[in-house]
Amino acid sequence: MACALMHEPDILFLDEPTSGVDPLERRAFWNRINALADRGVTIMVTTHFMDEAEYCDRLVLMSLGEILATGSPSSIRAQAGDEEQPSPSMQEAFIRLVREHEASTRRAA
Repeated sequence: MACALMHEPDILFLDEPTSGVDPLERRAFWNRINALADRGVTIMVTTHFMDEAEYCDRLVLMSLGEILATGSPSSIRAQAGDEEQPSPSMQEAFIRLVREHEASTRRAA
């Protein structure tokens, strides 16, 4: 992270930046990222941790190389909601959208 920030980039690309990091350091990391974003740095993050996706302003969820949904965390959760679960967590929304996509992909094959 220090090396990536040394040149004060306008855009920062982070691939799975908190994999293997303990919970306290994960929180500290996201505090640093949010501070950078508040100063105008654009930050692109790939993550499998859906709780971390909640920190983002805009998300793109992908499966099997295809985009499933784009938008704010709340809009994606709303898109994945249904009568049984109108307000899913981000993880529940991701699982639902992936399963629907995989099912439609199998039907089309």
